[in-house]
Amino acid sequence: MDFSLSDEARDLAALTRDLAASGRPLWPALAEAGVLAAALPERAGGEGYGLIEQCAILIELGRAAADVPYLPSIVGAASAIARFGTDEHVAQLAVPAGQGTVVLTAEHVPEGPEVAAWLAAHTAVGTCAAQLGVVEQALEMTAGHARSRVQFGRPIGSFQAVSQRLADAYIDVEALRLALWQAACSPGRAEVATAGFWAAEAGHRVLHTAVHVHGGVGLDLDYPLHRYFLAAKRHEFQLGGATRQLLDLADTFPEELEHVTVQG
Repeated sequence: MDFSLSDEARDLAALTRDLAASGRPLWPALAEAGVLAAALPERAGGEGYGLIEQCAILIELGRAAADVPYLPSIVGAASAIARFGTDEHVAQLAVPAGQGTVVLTAEHVPEGPEVAAWLAAHTAVGTCAAQLGVVEQALEMTAGHARSRVQFGRPIGSFQAVSQRLADAYIDVEALRLALWQAACSPGRAEVATAGFWAAEAGHRVLHTAVHVHGGVGLDLDYPLHRYFLAAKRHEFQLGGATRQLLDLADTFPEELEHVTVQG
């Protein structure tokens, strides 16, 4: 599949990155710039974009370790209301959410399995997108530290033990990237579970590598890496962990496969 982003998705990502780096209060800045509403359907005051554009935004929010409710309020609640709600629901809830004047949260209802399944898939993919931004930025920070930190007269990144761990982290990041865009383009149960596995696994491994390579500074609260470690763990636990995703993936296999034996 072609996972190249559209010009609109790239523009939204660039705008989100600029706003995250501006030092302004981020949530009202995103609302004022139209980022919150952009990926909502037109009937919700948006531009008619969808999950792929929302993932592009979430990656940048993850890179900034931004503590804003874009995933639950926009990707989850507002998008679900715009897709399944009445015009009255859209006007009362989705449009104000896109304007940033209200923040929506989930509420359990016994009915609506179709809505629940759609919401679970989209929020899981959104969590994976945010996780990709987290591990991307953490790996970039760690690679920069490995180039600049000198021990025994050489940058520590030139030592094989360090370079191999960073190479493994890069593989994890790229695996998550491919699985994410596959799930964003086709959010079926297997695709979402695969992306969720890589998000949980990459978050755990990449951030432990990042802290290890940074040494003591990786634990210093005056250095930003701890924020990415916490964000990665939060996303991992939101997804239920890597094992939970593998179990979900196994549930998608045809029942006939349970009786297949391999002759060796």
